Amino acid sequence: MEYLLAMVADRLGENTFVTGRGSGLKGLHRPRPVSRPGEEDEGRIGDRGDVPAEDVIAYLDQYKPRPAA
Repeated sequence: MEYLLAMVADRLGENTFVTGRGSGLKGLHRPRPVSRPGEEDEGRIGDRGDVPAEDVIAYLDQYKPRPAA
């Protein structure tokens, strides 16, 4: 699942980059790929260190939009 999410994030970043370049925006840089599970490179985007995926999901859940009353 994490590998699939990393692939989606990479394609979304690439799409945003290409769209921006196509519309004439200057100064855009090609996005770095998100790290994949099992990779050792800690300096890449997407590194969550030793935190389990469940803890990251719980943290992000607190920022979900609340249903309208």
